[in-house]
Amino acid sequence: MENQKKRSLQDSAVIAMVKFFRADWSGAFLAILILGIAIELATTGRPFFHPSNLMTILNNSAAIGVIAAGMTLVIITAGIDLSVGSVMGMAAALTGYVVSFWGFPPSVAIFTGLALGLAVGFFNGSLVAYFGMPAFIVTLAGLSIWRGTGHLATGAQATPELSATFDYFGRYNPFASLREAYTNDELTGVWNSIGSFVDANWINFFRTFQMSMLIFVGFFILLTIIIANTRYGRWVYAIGSNEPGARQAGINTARYMLITYMFCSFTAALGALLFLGRAPYAKSDYGQMWELDAIAAVVIGGTSLFGGRGSLWGTFMGVILLKLINNGLTLAQLDTFWQMVVTGLIILIAVGIDIVRQSKNPESVRKLLAAISTVMAFLAAMTPGAIYLRAKIAILEHNAAEALRATGAQLAPGQNARLLSPSDLEAFEAALNANIGAAALLSLLVLASGYVVFKGNTMLTWVLSACFVLMMLPLVTMGYQITVPFLVLGAAVALGSNFVSILFDRARALDANAT
Repeated sequence: MENQKKRSLQDSAVIAMVKFFRADWSGAFLAILILGIAIELATTGRPFFHPSNLMTILNNSAAIGVIAAGMTLVIITAGIDLSVGSVMGMAAALTGYVVSFWGFPPSVAIFTGLALGLAVGFFNGSLVAYFGMPAFIVTLAGLSIWRGTGHLATGAQATPELSATFDYFGRYNPFASLREAYTNDELTGVWNSIGSFVDANWINFFRTFQMSMLIFVGFFILLTIIIANTRYGRWVYAIGSNEPGARQAGINTARYMLITYMFCSFTAALGALLFLGRAPYAKSDYGQMWELDAIAAVVIGGTSLFGGRGSLWGTFMGVILLKLINNGLTLAQLDTFWQMVVTGLIILIAVGIDIVRQSKNPESVRKLLAAISTVMAFLAAMTPGAIYLRAKIAILEHNAAEALRATGAQLAPGQNARLLSPSDLEAFEAALNANIGAAALLSLLVLASGYVVFKGNTMLTWVLSACFVLMMLPLVTMGYQITVPFLVLGAAVALGSNFVSILFDRARALDANAT
């Protein structure tokens, strides 16, 4: 009886686990949870899950988040929009430009920016929906067209400081005036009690409230309700699943694709307003590479690039996960270029997850999990590795320039810039010595993880998981606490790959018994 009860609990756990991982957003949710806990344990000072920290992440995610929401609908239709970053930059630049130089009232300028987004979406959508041009080509051309238009219209110059009206889309705190009124004894009754509560929790909670966060969250909630409860939402999924079939069923696919592209460009313009709400001025180079970030957030959230499947809830978590990783790399003091590398890797992983989910092959799942653990090892290795490489390259360039100068050659300005002062040379040599050990250890871990992808077995995977865990102590001792979240996630993923076949076999047995 006891064994039967235990077996029943195990089967219930397997069923729940299978149901969870069938959800498009499951991977992003699990990654956020594991990374969040790992960062909480690895960092000192204010806890990671402190409300003000979480709201700061939401504030930073707002502009790219609303753009990713529009991108989600386009990708669900099996399309793509590579122009959103350029549309965002053009809308931001022209909105600020007409306020600063043409004397438009801020409200009219805001309307102009949003209307501009709709117009661009109408242009893109018409070419895709009514002229049959591939969305990739249309929006790739738009990436250049709209960025160039923004530069030409504004001379690629920054505007003066923007009007405070734009703060209502960004840094404005709706509780600040309430707190100020309370501290000035201007409130009575219920409002005085509310003001007292806000004042008492100002530092720990209300200080980091910003309109950008409220617009971001409210926008996703409203859009989720619309997509789930309207004909438009149902038909977007139908078009992505089978466009010819949807057309034969009487759906005006061209019209709804046009609406979707218009909405996507509209969200790019709205994202520009959210960005301007936190920026001191407008400039046409805003939004560079944001199309990559938006696509990354969408596919991380489980939306299929093949169309017909995905959710806004998943995209929301994809945006948060992307910001978590980028913030971690920023704390590790890595260059923006490394963050671009990581974003590309994340896209590859997300697309791999989508392909594996459709194949339903346990060996493919195991290989994917092992590949993810390899990427986590690589992310951990980036901190000491990037410092080591930067120092090594600087010393090599210095030595090469010195050798040329010794031969009497005339050095070009770029070569002269590579010459280091004695103090700089000493600092780079110290960086080499300080980081070579950690870089070597983590490089070995990357190689071992890569080997497990193709030659994995149970014992080898257990050993690899143990290596992830055992490396934490020496790395923390050497001052590389930032690597801990990636090592924790790598260990968890590697360990989970050992149970893939067992879970698949049990789930299939339960499905067979159910039928």
